[in-house]
Amino acid sequence: MIAPEPDRSAVSHKGSQSGASHAFWESFGRESGSILVVGHGTRNPSGALQLLDLVGQMQVKAPAAKIFGCFLELAEPSIEQAIERLSEQGVKKTLVVPVLLFTAGHALQDIPDAVSQAGKRFGIEVIGQTDSLGTHPSVLELSQVRYAEVSSLEKGQACPANACAKVQCNTGRCEGQFMTLGRIGLAMVGRGTSDLQALAHMRQLTELKVAQLSVVRYQTGFFAGGKPNVDGLLEEASQWECQTILVQPHLLFEGELIEQLRDKVLQYQLRYPDKQWLIARTLGADPKLADVFLELAREQIEHIRLTP
Repeated sequence: MIAPEPDRSAVSHKGSQSGASHAFWESFGRESGSILVVGHGTRNPSGALQLLDLVGQMQVKAPAAKIFGCFLELAEPSIEQAIERLSEQGVKKTLVVPVLLFTAGHALQDIPDAVSQAGKRFGIEVIGQTDSLGTHPSVLELSQVRYAEVSSLEKGQACPANACAKVQCNTGRCEGQFMTLGRIGLAMVGRGTSDLQALAHMRQLTELKVAQLSVVRYQTGFFAGGKPNVDGLLEEASQWECQTILVQPHLLFEGELIEQLRDKVLQYQLRYPDKQWLIARTLGADPKLADVFLELAREQIEHIRLTP
């Protein structure tokens, strides 16, 4: 797609509020309540640790709350193991916070079913579940930060979090010639799903993002379930009249998908050396996300309390 002229007008976002007042979470704790943070899960140890790091940040921001982290699959603690721990600590009810970007099968069925089954086994009432992140303003803001980390990188400058933006680099620093970015094309990559609404929300996020950037071409692709797929996206991007192709995975944490993407982008860098291929890092365990999840949790709890 050809990008529109960037909207340079002042944009005011409410931003995230942590919703982590001590009094609120103390009150929820007195009700024997807890928060169960559920990640998708990955075989990648770094990705699993990022989820647990995010849970730790939430706990620091809301020390009076009982917050437990777990995984739907591929990593431990599992949902059942976490629910068992809740029971052992005298918790009577829990609010589920799925750490998911968009609402699809995992949010609609897999996580609710697994939590409900474990809750019945260990006597824990599941009082509700928060929404996925979607196009929350703070998620868009963090996505823009990840873009800026790469697009502002200069020769000799350390890469963000020691994860190099240049796909062929082992030093953690841009010691090679770092050419002028010139015209930038943005290739956004989502996980993908068979849920058409979730695919539409991913494309909408790209549109919102591009409205604030000076990119000349852009497209959204998916690892699975949506078109174009990653290979089609990168092939299309290779034909753009841009000096730089910035590939940005809209993923939460490290895992197999981001590793696959780095390998694919490296191949395109080798095939099309006349272009500069850069890749942004995942959203990661960022305090902005911790604030958003606590905000969503508090809103859901308050809604439950007001519901007759």
